[in-house]
Amino acid sequence: MAMLSKVRRTLAHGRMLQTGEPVWVAVSGGVDSMVLLHVLLEIGHPCRVAHVDHGLRGEASTADRYFVEGEARRLGLAFRWVKVDVKEEEGRSVQMAARELRYGWFRELLREGPRVMALGHHRDDAVETLLLHLMRGMGVHGWGGIPPVTRLHEGRICRPLLDLDRAEILAYASGKGIHFREDASNTDPKYLRNRVRAELLPRMEELRPGARRSLARASRLLPELAALAEEGLQRLAQELVTDEGGGVQRLALDKLMESPAPHLLLMHVLGMDRPHPDVIGQVLEAVAAGAVGARFQAGRRRLTVESGSLVIDQGAVGFPTFTIHEAQADGGSQGPFTWAACPPGEVDLAQGPATVWLDRSKLTFPLVLRPWKPGDRMRPVGLKGSKLVSDILTDARVPRTEKEAAYVLVSGGVLAWVAGHRVAQGFEAAGNTTQVLRITWRRP
Repeated sequence: MAMLSKVRRTLAHGRMLQTGEPVWVAVSGGVDSMVLLHVLLEIGHPCRVAHVDHGLRGEASTADRYFVEGEARRLGLAFRWVKVDVKEEEGRSVQMAARELRYGWFRELLREGPRVMALGHHRDDAVETLLLHLMRGMGVHGWGGIPPVTRLHEGRICRPLLDLDRAEILAYASGKGIHFREDASNTDPKYLRNRVRAELLPRMEELRPGARRSLARASRLLPELAALAEEGLQRLAQELVTDEGGGVQRLALDKLMESPAPHLLLMHVLGMDRPHPDVIGQVLEAVAAGAVGARFQAGRRRLTVESGSLVIDQGAVGFPTFTIHEAQADGGSQGPFTWAACPPGEVDLAQGPATVWLDRSKLTFPLVLRPWKPGDRMRPVGLKGSKLVSDILTDARVPRTEKEAAYVLVSGGVLAWVAGHRVAQGFEAAGNTTQVLRITWRRP
């Protein structure tokens, strides 16, 4: 009963659900979503079950769907499911593509009604997300972690278990005899979130008992701090920015640098483009150094340092993205790239850095060749840690005017090559390689 009381308080405090309000419940078959379904039913909410089959685990994914459908029918609940093709979403990590496809379908269900969807995120999820955002450098926009309620045009998405931790959920499932399925990908160390869960958080708790609870508290307070910051930044931006029309903005450099929060202010002005904080730092360093003419790319927009002002315009370069599907891997060409499969004996490093020799067995297709983005990072061969692509290009003395045209090769969401410069650890053809993919970049 203590757990039900907690969930009721969360529902009321977050204005998630009215008493007896019908709700879609996103059920994967895992313990979190299965407990969520049973708790909402016990509290008295009419539930409809929604299940997404991402097709990423073959027969196991299909078995998850059959399990969830069986449980829904046993409970007498309406059941809807959809299968999405995550692999067709190119240029992004599998997890990000899966999330976007999943939420797109949730919006369709919300349009049909009921206009509220419940998800099984809990307190440990919120802590993990906060740490991931901090490690990836997402700035103010990453402080929020997982919000209790996400309000959309189609309705709202709520998270009734957000004040519970994983241990409480597991204990409830055990006590109530709730069946669920384990997802092996939740322990796969190739996903950073799983390593945060299995390695980082236990170590933090060992170093500082109660650290997890403190981080959970921060994950609830930081969104409020971010909201206050946005209000203040909006006022400062009104004094700082001159809109010249045609997508051009001009920022007074003296007011920017004299403001109490120049980094946050510049990120606020750029809005949805949300450049990596390292790029913001580079811009402000150029401003402080008086580097007139320095130019930076932030998403779709270009920033140019002028005398007394910072000009932001829609001068995005717009270089195209190229894709190599597995069926094309034996040979082909697109734009400035040509590639071919070859035996290990043909590897010839003397051809220079414009040609890369990759171990085909280490590649995840489709491969994506795209312009680099601020925040892109890889671990070059011979380096113990990872390095920003921006720094790799700087170390190679690539002129600023040519930096914008630099390309990276992405394999399964991981950067494998900075075209013409460095190859990532683990992707290079080595002594035990049996099949090589050669890619050549024609330098513009």
